[in-house]
Amino acid sequence: MEFEKALTQASEYLSFTPRFINPAEPQGLWFCDSLVTASDIGVNAVCLGTGSSWDDVPRCRPFLEAFPFIVIVSPNAIARDEMHEALLPRLPAMCLYEIGDAGFRGCKTITEYISVYGRKELLSILSGAEELPAYGLLNLARVPQQNLLTIPRTLSGFPRLDKGILGFLEGRLSIWTGKRGIGKSTLVSLLLLESLNQGHVVCAYSGELPKEQFREWMYLQAAGPEHIAYQTDLPTGKRVAVANALADKQISDWMDERYWLYDLDRNTRHDPEMILSQFEYARMRYGADTFLVDNMMSVDLATARDRDYYRAQADFVQQLSTFAKRRHVHVHLVVHPRKSSGKSGAVDNDDISGSGDITNKADNVFFLTRHNRVVDGKPVDAPLLVILKNRDFGTRGDVWLDFDGKSRRFFQYKAGSADKRYAWDPAGQQLSLQELTDPAGTAEIDRIFPPEKEASACK
Repeated sequence: MEFEKALTQASEYLSFTPRFINPAEPQGLWFCDSLVTASDIGVNAVCLGTGSSWDDVPRCRPFLEAFPFIVIVSPNAIARDEMHEALLPRLPAMCLYEIGDAGFRGCKTITEYISVYGRKELLSILSGAEELPAYGLLNLARVPQQNLLTIPRTLSGFPRLDKGILGFLEGRLSIWTGKRGIGKSTLVSLLLLESLNQGHVVCAYSGELPKEQFREWMYLQAAGPEHIAYQTDLPTGKRVAVANALADKQISDWMDERYWLYDLDRNTRHDPEMILSQFEYARMRYGADTFLVDNMMSVDLATARDRDYYRAQADFVQQLSTFAKRRHVHVHLVVHPRKSSGKSGAVDNDDISGSGDITNKADNVFFLTRHNRVVDGKPVDAPLLVILKNRDFGTRGDVWLDFDGKSRRFFQYKAGSADKRYAWDPAGQQLSLQELTDPAGTAEIDRIFPPEKEASACK
């Protein structure tokens, strides 16, 4: 009774002669390329029904599973390959065989085969059948060896961090977290600048910063202390750091068509689908291989309940991870922490905003904080980068940083400085300072850099 019900259901999508269908026969089920081929074979032979598509095949699962195996039958190699590609993903748990050219002994049709060798020889075709590899399963012995040292990557510019994680490898997702205002956006902006300096193309989504402010901060980092002047606002006396005119132009020429920013003015939607579609375009059109989402709180996740919101966050992180692996790129994602760390400053992956799935799906997780560092016997409040997770090597540890407020640059404590030159500024070449014009007449340019560091809050 059960099989008769399955037979009736399958007849809606497959063409066959019911009286010729018998699961007890030893040849299994022959899935043919056409009704003519199925008719010539007769016993246990089916084909896709008129008006049906390959997506209808899974609807026939109770019928198909009544047979010990399925054989793909087509003397035409092209049609056979199409059937192969269509059936494997739709019947992943079934045993599939395919009859190759050798099985048909040079015959172009089943009609010709029967004419030459006789119907009694029809089952001998099975001797030329080969089992198809299971869909979704890999033979581990056939997986090629991966050499992590040869994977394309970008270095962070912090030697201790790069030694621990080998840099930012392609196909990975890195999550950056820390309290509000601690400097997460400033740090990841510097990482994208490092990528540019190593010849990569970058693309950034910033849901909070207008394009003008994003540009201002990034140009300060690219310019460095040597090429930054100060404008003084005459009414208030406030001094503002800016890249001098010559440096600004050379930076623009250097990064032209290599740094792409999600346009908040034109892209009124900030949902995952739109962001990822723009990332896909940047990858395919411009060859971008380093991406930034800053930050996840600014992404529109269509849900009302908190529980669903956390699930939507996890789904977006999964989409970013899949994008990174499929397109062989590295994605940086800024995420706010869920709660304040304890008195000791300790933090772990569970402190990241949203569900635990977020950090589970990431390849690297970093936490930026501030902590007391002992200098000359005295505690000094200093930035500290904590490696919470590294999937490739299991690295965990701390990287002490310093920060230059004028250029908005982080650099590794005792192993770097704010004076690094990027490729737009050839080493040893001195750029002359230019007067910056101020049409409104409300500011003047300080041509001599002040000795003190200008206070600058980190975002």
